[in-house]
Amino acid sequence: MKSSLSTLSLIIVLFINFTTGILFLNIFIDADIRLFKFKEDSSFVLLIIFFLEIFALNLLRNLKKITIEKDKIIFQNILFPFIKKERLFSYYDFSKFIEERSKSGTYEALWLFKNGKLEDQISSFYYSNYTKLNPEIKIQNKGFLEITIFKSLYLKFGGKLNKKS
Repeated sequence: MKSSLSTLSLIIVLFINFTTGILFLNIFIDADIRLFKFKEDSSFVLLIIFFLEIFALNLLRNLKKITIEKDKIIFQNILFPFIKKERLFSYYDFSKFIEERSKSGTYEALWLFKNGKLEDQISSFYYSNYTKLNPEIKIQNKGFLEITIFKSLYLKFGGKLNKKS
């Protein structure tokens, strides 16, 4: 089974990348045709725009095509199709569902864990056929994970899930 990207999520990610890219180019590279005039003491604003660009590029990097076969799952980058990651279902220890929130609503995501660390995630925000992908993934599921946004960020940046969660 192959994943299909949600059109809305693709448009949102491309729009964020386009606008931050224009800001980044305008401020840091092309000094002759600047849309915004910054003073020399506005380094904080420049730093924020730099981090926004990193965030936007990370969103684009996370867009992946997912292929689920009989005993494995394949993640392939949309921008660079030669970047591919294949994992047997037995590679993962367990999976958990999590509810992701945004201004436009809530989305369910499946997080795949190895040695207590978040290895991969599949979100209903990005994939229109998320409900069809879930049953195909043959990894032990341990139900819903109720965590705060800070704990979520901690896990996304490589933190370990404690035993009681």
